Amino acid sequence: METVNCDLCGANEAEIVFELRDRLHHINGIFYLVRCRKCGLMYLNPRPTIEEITRYYPQNYQAYKPIDDHPYHPFSIFARLDYWYGIRKRCLAVITRSGLKGGRILDIGCATGGFLAMMCRLGNWEPYGVEINAEAANYARQRFGLNVFIGTLTDAHYPDNFFDIITLWNVLEHLHQPQATLFEISRIIRAGGLLVISVPNPDCIEAKIFGQYWAGLDAPRHLYIYSRYTLQRALELAGFTVKEIVSFTGRYHVLALSLNFLIDDKVPNERLRTLLKRVVSSPLLRLLTLPYYALVDRWNQSSVMTVFAKRQ
Repeated sequence: METVNCDLCGANEAEIVFELRDRLHHINGIFYLVRCRKCGLMYLNPRPTIEEITRYYPQNYQAYKPIDDHPYHPFSIFARLDYWYGIRKRCLAVITRSGLKGGRILDIGCATGGFLAMMCRLGNWEPYGVEINAEAANYARQRFGLNVFIGTLTDAHYPDNFFDIITLWNVLEHLHQPQATLFEISRIIRAGGLLVISVPNPDCIEAKIFGQYWAGLDAPRHLYIYSRYTLQRALELAGFTVKEIVSFTGRYHVLALSLNFLIDDKVPNERLRTLLKRVVSSPLLRLLTLPYYALVDRWNQSSVMTVFAKRQ
C-alpha cells in the first residue's frame, strides 16, 4: 500500500468520505475514500501500488471476459445482444460528435476490443488500442485483428498529434496517474481532436441513495472518483475544452450491482438474499426502470457521465 497526495492539485489535505471494501470480488482489504479539502477530488488513500492492484482484477473480471462468452444473466444470447447494443450506442455518440466518418482512433483500456471493432464496422477508421491485460489484448488482436499495444499509454510512445479521436470508457478512474495520462493524451491527439471520457458520476441520484454501497465506487479498482467540476478542471489543465457532458451508459447494470451490494450487507437470511437478487436481475425489473432512466439521462443524473472534450 502507498500513501499519495491529490493527483489534481498536489495537496495533502483530505478528509475521509467512506471506509470501503471490495464488494465485487470480496478480496480482503479495507480502503478509505478521501476528499481533497483544497480541490474536492476524491481518491483512495492509502491505495494498492501498481504491483499490488493486479490481485484485485481476477480472471473473472467482467471487462476482460471474451465477448463471445459475456453473460451477466443466464440467457447469454440476450447478454451478447445487450452488450453490442451498448457498444453501438457509444460508437454512434462518438461519430456524431466528432463529425468524422474515419481517421485514427485510440481506445485506451480497450479490453477485448468490442468498441474498436464496432467503430470499424461503422466507418473508415484506423483503430489502435492500449490494454495492460495481455489476455484481453491478445483476444482483441485475434478475434478482431486489432492493433493493440500491451502496456501503458506512456510505454506506447505514439507520435505527436497522431490521433483524431481518443476514448477512455470507464478507465480514467482506474489509473494510478490519471493527470499524467491526460497530459500524454494532449500530446498525441491533434489540435481540435475529440477526447471522450466516461467515469462514474458521484453527483448522481443513485450515489446519494446508496452511499458506500454505490457500485460506482468499486474499491479498490476505482482509485479516483471525479465530480463534474474536478474532471473539467483536470481536462482544462491538460489543454482540453469540455464541449458536452451527457449520461447514456451504465444505467441498470450499476443500479443492479448497488442493490446486490446492499442486499449482501443488510439481509442475513440466505434464501431471502437469493430471492431478492433474482428479482434484481430479472428482465421485468429492468424494463420497469426505463421511464426512470429516460428522466435521469435527460437530467444527466445517471451513474456514469460521459465527457466530450476538444484539444485546444
